[in-house]
Amino acid sequence: MFIGQYHHQMDDKGRLRIPPAFRRQLGDNPMIFCGFTENERCVCIYPREDFDRLVTERFKDADMLDMDMNDIKRAIFSVTQELVEDKQGRVSLNPSFIEDCGLTKNLITIGAYDRVEIWDEEVYKDHKKKTDFSKIIAQFTGSRNKI
Repeated sequence: MFIGQYHHQMDDKGRLRIPPAFRRQLGDNPMIFCGFTENERCVCIYPREDFDRLVTERFKDADMLDMDMNDIKRAIFSVTQELVEDKQGRVSLNPSFIEDCGLTKNLITIGAYDRVEIWDEEVYKDHKKKTDFSKIIAQFTGSRNKI
């Protein structure tokens, strides 16, 4: 389970460090992709085994003639890459990935149960302001009157 949050920065060359606590849990060859909806404009990182399992479960029975499914695959896999650290423990993101994910210099990396998310700090703050947590919690618990 990934928990906690860390504030850090990306350098001018598009390099950043994954917090050590998360890096240990992610293991070897984690997969990183950019959320592609406006509400999920962040980088998602999964341990390789979890990513492979999720992808297999989701797409194994997909009809190759289903154009909507093909568009979903393109949207996800075109912004997916293997996470590779250099000798200094930094991860390099390519410029198009940075742009697609809306990242700037100041970042926040959070644990999100089964994955790690990296957000642009201002985008994350804005996302939290717009989120009605009491409504979400009520839906999650199955009762709107308990909050």
